[in-house]
Amino acid sequence: MSLYPERVARCQHIKINGTQCGSPALRREIYCFFHMRWALKSMEIDESRQRERWNATLALPEDADSIQMGLGEVIRLMLTRRVDHRTAALTLYALQTASANVKHTSFEPEPTTVVIDRECVGQRPIGATAWSPFEEREYEELGADGRARDPWILKQEREAREEHEQLDRWLTRLEATPANERLLPNESQRDRGIRVRKQRAQAAEAAQLKLDSECPL
Repeated sequence: MSLYPERVARCQHIKINGTQCGSPALRREIYCFFHMRWALKSMEIDESRQRERWNATLALPEDADSIQMGLGEVIRLMLTRRVDHRTAALTLYALQTASANVKHTSFEPEPTTVVIDRECVGQRPIGATAWSPFEEREYEELGADGRARDPWILKQEREAREEHEQLDRWLTRLEATPANERLLPNESQRDRGIRVRKQRAQAAEAAQLKLDSECPL
């Protein structure tokens, strides 16, 4: 079962190891904010590559798997002499830098902190998520650690609050209910209703008789 509502689509970017990106996609788009920007940059690279007639494809260096595959691609290009040594050396240095930096990156942050609607950015206060997993809320508050809280925990807390409020309302009604009209053990609500109506009718009749006796015609 998905943690988030169907209105929030998942990014369709497939990583080099075959797993799908876990971030939410931008509204009316198939990629998240990060992978949409990368897709646009890739189109620019493809156009430049066509002009220069140089054919090489390196995966987005977003994790150790993609960096390793990029290293293998550069080795293949060097062995087939499809890339000059200078370009290969610069590419290998770039991959080395990416490898050293990968442990400091966060390409898949907490899903609710990822922007899915740019038009709503100006409406989000400091310390809030970009969206909420709940239909009735626009955003959630971030915890003290700057991370969005688990949606299932939030849901459980919300349901607990609603149950507590419902119990408070029931207790308030109970306190306002006369003792003789409260539900008896093993008594159904239907039977209680019948009993209470009889009691009230009898009480009204007794009150009327008392009034008549005190005020004879």
